[in-house]
Amino acid sequence: MASSQNTPSDPIVAAAQLLQDDPARAESQIRAVLHANPDDPQALLVLAVALRLQGRSAEALHILGPLAEKQPNWVIAQQELGLALSAQGAWSAALGALRKAVELAPSLPSAWRALADALYALGDADEADLAYECFVRNASSDPLLREAVEALQNGRADVAEAHARLRLKFEPTDIVAARLLADICRHTERADEAERLLADVITRARSFWPAQLEYVDTLLRLRKYSEALAHIEELLRHRPDTSVLLRLKSFTLANLGRFEDAIDSARQLVEMTPGVTDAMLELANLLRVTGAQDEAIQIYNRVIAVDPSRGEAYLGLANLKTYAFTEFEVEAMKLALKRKELADQQRIALGFALGQALDQLDRYDEAFQNFATANALKRMQVEFNIEAIEDLVRSSKESFTRSFFADRAEAGMKQPKPIFIIGMPRSGSTLVEQILAAHSQVEALGEAPIVYELVGQLLGNGGDEAYSHVLRTISQTSFAQLAGSYMAQAEGLKRTKRPRIIDKTPNNFLHMGLIQLMFPSAIIIDVRRHPMACGLSNFTHLFSRGLEFTYRLNEIGRYYRAYVRLMAHYDEVFPGRIYRVFYEDLVAEPATRIRALLAHCGLSFEEACLNPHAVERPIMTLSAGQVRQPMHNKPDERWRQYETWLMPLANALGPVLAAYPNVPDEA
Repeated sequence: MASSQNTPSDPIVAAAQLLQDDPARAESQIRAVLHANPDDPQALLVLAVALRLQGRSAEALHILGPLAEKQPNWVIAQQELGLALSAQGAWSAALGALRKAVELAPSLPSAWRALADALYALGDADEADLAYECFVRNASSDPLLREAVEALQNGRADVAEAHARLRLKFEPTDIVAARLLADICRHTERADEAERLLADVITRARSFWPAQLEYVDTLLRLRKYSEALAHIEELLRHRPDTSVLLRLKSFTLANLGRFEDAIDSARQLVEMTPGVTDAMLELANLLRVTGAQDEAIQIYNRVIAVDPSRGEAYLGLANLKTYAFTEFEVEAMKLALKRKELADQQRIALGFALGQALDQLDRYDEAFQNFATANALKRMQVEFNIEAIEDLVRSSKESFTRSFFADRAEAGMKQPKPIFIIGMPRSGSTLVEQILAAHSQVEALGEAPIVYELVGQLLGNGGDEAYSHVLRTISQTSFAQLAGSYMAQAEGLKRTKRPRIIDKTPNNFLHMGLIQLMFPSAIIIDVRRHPMACGLSNFTHLFSRGLEFTYRLNEIGRYYRAYVRLMAHYDEVFPGRIYRVFYEDLVAEPATRIRALLAHCGLSFEEACLNPHAVERPIMTLSAGQVRQPMHNKPDERWRQYETWLMPLANALGPVLAAYPNVPDEA
């Protein structure tokens, strides 16, 4: 506590140090001091603070009023008088004392915060905003918050959180502490709490720019895209020339399915930031997703012209699947990879792109070496435990039995009938989705993470080991509520009024039990591709997020095997429930297989489904370029060119490989 007086005696210091943790004890100790010296201003100030912190601000005012009158230049006395008046709701009276405090000490953050709170309470939003801005600017000098930030930087989020919560316990309007706590919550999977904290912060302090951006980021994490867009547009009205807002707007619009608008925002961003390769890449990627390949190619090449080492641009070209690399481009990528200072992210992207370019040129040995190096680097960046997946499959088989589902026969919603396409990534699931999306009654939602989010809500911090326990213990009505939540989120992703929806999230196979309990009438389509072809395709592609099992051949094999094992279990539990599509059969006999698929989904035959490449819709997956080409019946045996190097994959697949397309007795 600062003061204009002489250094206080030790008993006063001891009492002052108790104020935040135990104000009642501080009061007791300071009264003992005042018994001996009833006019000591330092002791009187400590008593007043102790009373205010206990909610007895009226008593504190009887001390602070005379104290501030006698010593009008004592900053802390003026600040405390303002705080006590504020606690009594006497905001106008508080303003005089608080303005005096910030005049006496312009760098005192607590005085600025108290002044901002009073102005906010009086409805003077503009001046309150300026006062909060001064508070934020000076808050770095606060010892408690400085300790919290240092703890967070040193990996001690628990200590940082304790400091932030302590401050907010006594100073609930401390927007810097609230922002710090929100940041901790955002990085510890508590986005809901972060949203609440930041919403209050930005309501009070509209110009607190970092908090504004973090609030938008939190809304996006929660997939509240419509709310995020509304807030971004409001911010753009005040800061129309802010590139970060345009970038967020483009991203948000894309997630709302408004790709043309997203492209418009991305174009504005490119114009606003000429020569900035990040902006150009975002535009090129959106164009690729929507099928505007020629313009995407032009922009990817512009990026390369600006930065010849920009791996994402080469990878964007490779992911088009129709782009033919030249020897010149191959040599350019090799030259870029020789740069010692090249960042790992660029090295990984270049490795995958160069591998695909060399594959086009039938230089399989070189291609595989680049794929192997890029995968090894990427695997070092991700945390993944294949044993956890195998344990989840094992516990699911043990828990989700025929009797388990028979006991819950009334669970879930009988209608509607969403279509879930599951399986391995790179199995042909996007092609099946595209076939169904060609139907006039069906809308494809892409890889919507809704099921995963519902699982996260169910488990909390329990982890996968709690999964079967949670599904065993919750009520049957809870599954109908979960289904309702799923459909509400799915509705938010729809762009048409077509009645049927497709959720093509391959890894949803891990949650077949939950899907069955939510939607016992849902259509389940399991798309399966030869394990060596599928495994190689996963190994030769860099995914934007997730799918951490794809960066080691043996982990791909074990994952595929676990998938087959779990699906075999559900085939026994629900005979005939899962409709299986084999990629090789589909492309060999498209007309026959597509008619059968439509019939299984309860859809009438429509000619458009035979020409899925003609469907114009955004496709976010890496298969976009392929499914926009007419189906072909070429042998799916590219993997044989790499067979020498794929032994770890083959060994991990074990009997699953030999039995394909059948399933061995024990996968």
